[in-house]
Amino acid sequence: MSQKQAVNRPRSFDVAANPHPEDAGAILRGNATSSQLLAAIVESSDDAVISKDLNGIVTSWNRGAARLFGYTADEIVGHSILTIIPPELHSEEPGILERLRQGRRIDHYETERLRKDGTRVHVSLTISPLRDQQGRVIGASKIARDITDRVRMQDAMIESEKLAATGRMAAAIAHEINNPLEAVTNLAYLVSADPTISESGRKYATLLLDEIGRVSNVAKQSLSFFRDASRPGEFDICDLLNAVIGLNQPQLDRKHIEVVRDFTAPSFIFGSISEIRQVFSNLIRNAIDALENGGTICLRTRRGPSGIERVLVMDNGRGIPRPIRQRIFQPFVTTKGASGNGLGLWVSRGIVQRHNGRMLVRTSTRPGYSGTVFAVLLPAGEAESRREHDARLERAARPRAA
Repeated sequence: MSQKQAVNRPRSFDVAANPHPEDAGAILRGNATSSQLLAAIVESSDDAVISKDLNGIVTSWNRGAARLFGYTADEIVGHSILTIIPPELHSEEPGILERLRQGRRIDHYETERLRKDGTRVHVSLTISPLRDQQGRVIGASKIARDITDRVRMQDAMIESEKLAATGRMAAAIAHEINNPLEAVTNLAYLVSADPTISESGRKYATLLLDEIGRVSNVAKQSLSFFRDASRPGEFDICDLLNAVIGLNQPQLDRKHIEVVRDFTAPSFIFGSISEIRQVFSNLIRNAIDALENGGTICLRTRRGPSGIERVLVMDNGRGIPRPIRQRIFQPFVTTKGASGNGLGLWVSRGIVQRHNGRMLVRTSTRPGYSGTVFAVLLPAGEAESRREHDARLERAARPRAA
C-alpha cells in the first residue's frame, strides 16, 4: 500500500493511529506497516482514545472507549461528543473546541462523563489538536482515563478527616460539659435535701437529678468513645456493645427500634478497644439504616469452641440485595446510595482480620423473612481463656457420683 493510499484513508482511521498526545498534531508518515502498528496500539490501549472534528462529532472510538463508556464504535462514531457529557456540563464543550481551534492542548483536565447506562464516571482528559498536512487544525485527539476510584478514595479520606475532627470536637465538648455538670448536680442535690421545700418541690428536684445524670452519662460515653485507646488490652465486649447502643439511642428512639441484648457476660477479648468499637459502631449503624420505623436489632454473644468469642448483630430489615452480597466487603460497595461511602464494612473486616478474627454475613430479602446477620468471631482474652481452663480443671477434679 502506498503512502498516498494511507493518507487517503477515512479520517477516523488516521486519527486513531495517533496514540500519544504529544503526536496528536502530527500527520502519519511512513509505510502502511507502521500505520497499522500504531492503529493496533491505539485499539488495544486500556485508556479511551477518541477523536472528533471541530463540530464535536466523534470520528474514531477505540476498544478502551467502548469499555469505559459502554458504546461500541458503530453506536457512537458520527454522533456528537455531547452524548457522553452530562447535560449540566455541556457548556464545557464550546470552550474546549475554541482552545483546539487556537492550536492549544488541554492536559489532565478532570471532569465527569456519562456511560451508556446513565452512570457517571470521573475522567482525566488530555486533548490535543489534530492537524492536516498544511498545519490546519481539523479536529482533536482525546485520551480519557478513568479516575473514579481515586476520586472516591480522596472523598473518603476527606470524610474520614471530617469525622475525626467531629470526634475530637465532641470529646472536647464532653470534657468541658462535665465540670459545670458536677456543680449543677451538687446544687440539685442540696435542693432535694432542703427540709424547707415542699414535697412537690422535692419531687421536681429528684427528677432534675435524674435528668442531669442522663446528660452526664451521655457526656462520659462520648468522651470514652472518641478517646484514643492505642494500647491493646483486655475488655468486656458486652460493656462495649452497651456503650455503642447508648450512643445510638437517639436514632433508635426516633425510629422506634427495639434492641434485644442476649449476652453471656462477661465476655472478654484482647485487642484495641477503639478499633473493635469502630467495628460494632459500623454494624449497628448499618442495622439502624436497614430498618424502617419499628423493627428489632438483636445483639448476642456466645463463647465458641477453642476460646472464640462469637458476637452476632442481627436485624429484621430489608436485607442486602443479591447482586451486592458477593461484593459486600469490597471498598465503595454500598446499599445506601449517596448517603454511604461503601467503606464501613471493608474497614471493619480489615480490623477484625488484624485481631486474628473473621467476619461472616447471612442475609435475605424474602418478604416476611428479610433481615441480615453479621457474625464477628474474635479470640477470647488471655485472662478469660485462663479462667475457662481453670474451670474445666475444677470440674474434672470433682468426685463423680457413685
